[in-house]
Amino acid sequence: MLGKRTELVDHIFWITIIFFTNPGGILQAFGENSGDGGINATDFLFVVLTGCYVLTYHKFDYVNDVVYDRLKVYLFIFLAFYLVVFGFIVPIFNDRPGYSPVFSFIKNRKAIINIFLFIYIYKFYLRSYLLFYKFFIYSSILILILFIITIVTGIEILPIDEYRRNFTTLKRMFMPSYGLLPVLIPMGVVVLIFKFDFKYKKQIFLGFLLMFTAYVFSITRRFIFGTFIVFFLGMILNSFILNKSMFSIKKVLKAVLFSVVIFYGIYFTLPKYFDAGILAFEETIHVFRYGESSSGKKDERLGFSRKFIVDIIKEYPFFGTGFDNRWRTAEGDKEGYEAADYPLLSAFAMTGIFGILVFLPIYIVLVRALIYDIKFLRKHKYNLHSFESFLLITFILFFVYDLLVYINWFYAIAKASGNTTWYFMLVLYVASRGIFYNSYTINQMKPTNE
Repeated sequence: MLGKRTELVDHIFWITIIFFTNPGGILQAFGENSGDGGINATDFLFVVLTGCYVLTYHKFDYVNDVVYDRLKVYLFIFLAFYLVVFGFIVPIFNDRPGYSPVFSFIKNRKAIINIFLFIYIYKFYLRSYLLFYKFFIYSSILILILFIITIVTGIEILPIDEYRRNFTTLKRMFMPSYGLLPVLIPMGVVVLIFKFDFKYKKQIFLGFLLMFTAYVFSITRRFIFGTFIVFFLGMILNSFILNKSMFSIKKVLKAVLFSVVIFYGIYFTLPKYFDAGILAFEETIHVFRYGESSSGKKDERLGFSRKFIVDIIKEYPFFGTGFDNRWRTAEGDKEGYEAADYPLLSAFAMTGIFGILVFLPIYIVLVRALIYDIKFLRKHKYNLHSFESFLLITFILFFVYDLLVYINWFYAIAKASGNTTWYFMLVLYVASRGIFYNSYTINQMKPTNE
């Protein structure tokens, strides 16, 4: 039984985590203008999270989790490489313009925060994961509703980033930060396909619909089509685990019905964005066929032909460029340092072959865990209607899709000093499987009445 102080600290921790991930740009809505420099709100929030960890450290139970222990070691090895080699030795050796060790450390401090939060979140999750999902689900629904109201009414409740799309006159509407909101997509898919029935089922599916609507407003092809790919992967995963036919009439009808409902829902509520979606589909087909948009603009994201970045890789093949702030700025994007659009190539260019090799064990542990979990679920079919099983399958689906999108491989390196989402998803997956297997072990040890 947790004491009142521990329960209070858990509440503070998870609420702080929600703010830290900045879903919908809520920090900006409160006046935070973090940019990429100086001390900002997330630094303060990290201090709060560290305080929560220290205050209740003695309340954390020891869990023998080999996957977590290995990942923790490999993450700290990568962090040491990232700070010392990438952030100090290589840029000095390469004589990067405008470089200073202090400036590099300030810019890369998020990498330190990501690794320590991996430990904090794992410990708190094992103790109070239900509390986290309560906060996450309801806060996500609220933020997504406020985001949509902001777009529809024009009243700025949450900040909106607007961009132009070359194949439509509609403006693309983005959140400044999605935080952990994208996990609502695989959560909704798993609830629907695996027929889970628990307390938050309806709220999760509502969150899924709201998240997909936010993707529609962004007119981002990889988000919109990715949702349907996740649904298809969910069907495959369901068929494999339950050892059933993938192409049964029932499943085909369910997939068709799901698509029809989504399409007509968008058609009647957001007709202009429906038309933009059709154009986006046509543009995508054109890019796949000809390697360029209908306007003749070459799209290099599907291959390894981004000449500017490839040339950098050839020039610095082993240890990369080292820290160079141009990888992180809009001005750098204009020069060709596009880490966001070309994460795989950028990861090679920034840290070189050795940086990739240092991070590779993390991917190996992840892939082995995914294979083990999928086989385990297929063999034992243990408790496939519990919330714990739902969480495990959700994060399996998330990372299976993430690994299939090869252009995003090593995104955690390319955006190590800025993006927290990948690291957060990794620890949520590892902690979810820890809870699942602990439940299985306890169940196996219970005496049976014969």
